[in-house]
Amino acid sequence: MRRGIYAGVLLAVIVGIAIAAPAPLLHAQSDEVSQLRQRVADLEQKVRELEALLKEFQEGRKGAFENDYGWQNKKNWRSLEVGMSEAQVKKILGEPVKVIKGVKTLWYYPNFYGGNVSFDEGGKLTGWNEP
Repeated sequence: MRRGIYAGVLLAVIVGIAIAAPAPLLHAQSDEVSQLRQRVADLEQKVRELEALLKEFQEGRKGAFENDYGWQNKKNWRSLEVGMSEAQVKKILGEPVKVIKGVKTLWYYPNFYGGNVSFDEGGKLTGWNEP
């Protein structure tokens, strides 16, 4: 008879553990889900901040060449790329002092060493000589 009581108590304890065990497990999963949601929210906020910084940088870069002394700054000459339009070159280097039109168009910038750019008949940059 005692064995029956012990077996019944043991069975009750095992059933109690089995019933109670999932509750902490579910609670732990719920906490983990909450933490993951917070982490996602934090990361989304950081992405928004980085996008705002990138936009600010890009906006600031638009006028970067306007205050860099045009043709007088080597950095501006070195930012030229073959295929740029006349308008793009003018925005970077400024107005030329002399323009010669022919099969090719040549723009000259005032300098003892003679900085110039050349364009093809379509108005695309084909080459340049830094002053």
